[in-house]
Amino acid sequence: MDISFLLALQEFRESLPGFIETIFEYLSKVGDGPALVVLVLIVYWCVDKRAGQFAFLAFGTCNFVSQLLKNIACVYRPWIRDASIIPAQGSIEGAAGYSFPSGHTTGTGSALGSFAWLARKEHKWVTVVCVLFILLMMFSRNFLGVHTPQDVLVGLVLAIIVIALTNVFFSWMDRCDAKQPGHKKDIAVMVIVIVICAASVAFVDLKAYPLDYVNGALLVDPETMQKGSFEAAGIFAGLAIAWVLERRLVAFTTDNLTKRTIGIRLVVGIIISVAVYLGGDVIFKVIMPYNWAKLCAMLLLMIVAVFIVPLVFNKIEKRKK
Repeated sequence: MDISFLLALQEFRESLPGFIETIFEYLSKVGDGPALVVLVLIVYWCVDKRAGQFAFLAFGTCNFVSQLLKNIACVYRPWIRDASIIPAQGSIEGAAGYSFPSGHTTGTGSALGSFAWLARKEHKWVTVVCVLFILLMMFSRNFLGVHTPQDVLVGLVLAIIVIALTNVFFSWMDRCDAKQPGHKKDIAVMVIVIVICAASVAFVDLKAYPLDYVNGALLVDPETMQKGSFEAAGIFAGLAIAWVLERRLVAFTTDNLTKRTIGIRLVVGIIISVAVYLGGDVIFKVIMPYNWAKLCAMLLLMIVAVFIVPLVFNKIEKRKK
């Protein structure tokens, strides 16, 4: 049934002008991790710190679980399962690896879904826009032929569950902070996340993967999928470490920011984060194996973007006062 649905969409896509497919391809690129991380960082630095923290935790958790599920299920892409599926050519490069669940859906669903949830009372238009974009993202992955309906639906369900759990976690932390200031439960959470990330890395590195060939070419290279899980573990662990460090050593705020301050934060934050991302990626690749290099690069980026950059904000803004 899922292949029949994709074939019907494929026939519909091929009947449309080519620019429609191009529009959906560009739309789909927004669901890539980097674009979502930049969006959440802007909110975290300049708009609403708590909303940014919430979205980061949901995104990091969802991305981590999604990559782990991909490596557990090892489900091939639709065109591998059925040769009659012809995906949009511009989307194949970004659809390497396994298919289940949809990473674009889990990423967009967790990040924008967090904003939709938090804005549902005071800024309903934000909720409407975010929900519509998530649904459009889900449709685009089917429309382009790179995911089945099951892939995107499970991705959405996963995002909803993670957002609900994130809400519970934040409420629990608020109660802990109110009842016992200076408690160390946040440190315990950080340690648990690091242990889980280490276990996941060991699992994806040691497990057996299907090694199916077509015309002498490996359908899915296990190293490609391992890279995704290593990166996700680096992001998740880095967020946990940075969250604890920021709340204990920085405690910056997004209240009452002037346009000038927002502009300075954006410029400073982006310059530092991009420099660390590019520099760390190059340096770590020289001194360690590729997958570990990607893990360390992502871990460092999260610590810098979520902890170091706000620390720099505080230093700059205190001098001006």
